[in-house]
Parts: sequence; C-alpha cells; structure tokens
Amino acid sequence: MHFIMAIENDPNSAQDLENIFLGLRQRVVITKFSQTVQEYVKSSNPDIILMGLTFKDKKELEFILELRRDVITHNIPILAMIPKEDSNFIANHKKLGFTDYMIKPLAKQALLDRIHSHIEEYKFSESSKTRDNVSFVVVDRGHGRVLFQCRANLKRYVFPEFKKIFTLNFLKSIHAERICFDVRVVPELGKEEVEVFERVMKIFQNQDKIIFIAGRHMGAFIEHATDDEKMLVFMAPNEFDEYVKMEELKKEEQRKKEKKEKFAKDTNKEPSQNTTVSPTNLGDVKIEINSNPDSNPSPTNEALKTDPVQTNPTETKSSEENT
Repeated sequence: MHFIMAIENDPNSAQDLENIFLGLRQRVVITKFSQTVQEYVKSSNPDIILMGLTFKDKKELEFILELRRDVITHNIPILAMIPKEDSNFIANHKKLGFTDYMIKPLAKQALLDRIHSHIEEYKFSESSKTRDNVSFVVVDRGHGRVLFQCRANLKRYVFPEFKKIFTLNFLKSIHAERICFDVRVVPELGKEEVEVFERVMKIFQNQDKIIFIAGRHMGAFIEHATDDEKMLVFMAPNEFDEYVKMEELKKEEQRKKEKKEKFAKDTNKEPSQNTTVSPTNLGDVKIEINSNPDSNPSPTNEALKTDPVQTNPTETKSSEENT
C-alpha cells in the first residue's frame, strides 16, 4: 500500500482531492501547509508528495528546497498542483525541486496515473540503489556530531556494514562527538533490530546519550527498547536540532556560572592576599591624653614645637650627619 501525502491550503481543492481518493486502497493524508506538517513529511517518509501552490507564499518553495537538501527525502517525487498555467514556473519547476506538475482543476484518472507512474519509478530507482550501492550507511560529520543515515534493510545490509565502519581508529576519532542514527527510511524495524541497536550503543561507552531519529518507527523503539536512560528517540530532525540547541545552551549557562563563581572567589581573596599590615608591639606605644594641652604641655608637645624662623636647614643637616 502506497502512502500519498497531499498538502493543500485551498479548501475547494482539498475537497476535490478527497473525492478523487475516496474508496481507493491507498493511505492518503490531506492537510494544510504548516510548520508541523513540514516536520511530519520528513518523519513519515511518504511515497509521493502532492504540493498545492498559491505562488503567494515563498515558504512553500523554501519547504521543497529543504526536502531536497535532506538525504532522506531528497529523492521522493513531488508533484506540484498549480492554480494556473505559469510559463516561468513550468520552465523552472525541476530546478525548484519538483518532479512534475499539474494544473487545477485536477482530472481524477490523469492524477492517479501520474501518481502511479512516479511512485513506480521512485521505487525502482531506490531498489536499484540498494542492489548497486556499495554503502548502505551514510556517515555525516559536522558541528560536534556524527549522523549515521541507515538507508536499507537493517539486518541484511546495515548491521553488517557497521562492522566495517566501527574500526578502532574511527571510534577514537569520534569519541567526543554526539552520536545519532537516522532510521526513517529503513523498510522494517522491530524487536530484533532494536536489540541490535542496543548492543551497538555499548560501543560508545563514553557517550551519555545515543540519539535515534525514528520517524514512523518511533513505536518500535518505545515498545522494545530496554535501555531508556542511554537512548533518546525523536520523531523528526527538527526535534533533534532543538535538543542540541538546548544542550548547547545549558553548557553555555554552566560556563557562565562557573566563570562568575571563579571571579567572585578571586575577588574575595584579594584583600587578604594584597593588604600588608606591619606588625606592631603594643607594649612600645605610650598614649597620653591631656584635656588642656595649652595649660600644661607635656615634654612631648614641647619637643614638637618648632620656630620656623630660627631653624637652620644646614645646621640641622650637619647635626643629623654627626649623629
């Protein structure tokens, strides 16, 4: 059974699609264009995408280009449903990321034939790659993480290739990076596959968490996973990206906190380290208090009185030298 994803904001066109697919033995989802739908498309991995365009919202075209940049969705056929004939779009629709286009209103049989043709071509292309491709695991490294994109049957193709990839030198080179497995396009994933992944996780002993982008296999991980503390499972890449952002934010806040605490600690140390007080023997200090110093001057006060007129600096200097 094929999975058809139709994105259409126009309510009349959406109703026409429902009438076309009514009674067919196909899994069809018809919905409006939104951020949530964008992420659902990436995680659900449909066999074909029908995209209704208005030519008014540039986010529609940006979304298609985004799908083409994702290694999981870059080959999925995308059929544009346009409101009118537009020569500029027709000339450039493949450059924009579309496989084909049709002009509304859509004829039922013509649309179904077009869908069937593109799905069969897509399936044949993917199966040929599985037969001929020397690698069933794409390794993408960057920004402090390693992403393993599993692109074929796990037991038959992917797990045997892990033995070739996970060499001692390779594991040493990625020991400090975040590890993530993308299994959205894997045909089947059950208890046995989850158990093998849990054994694979033991290779990365230094990692606190191992990330899985599961897509439609989310339920299998929830049902069969036993190592919940080490395994983090996300439905779509955006959830993983948000997790990474939050983790980086926590690290940055921790660094700021430690820096602030260190500064406060150093500041508190400064007075005791830098202030030098000369030792004083209080027994050598004589303090006299006279309520009327003029009436009965002490010898100390008399000695301190100096007549500026009678003072001879030269004599004073000589006296001091002689002394």
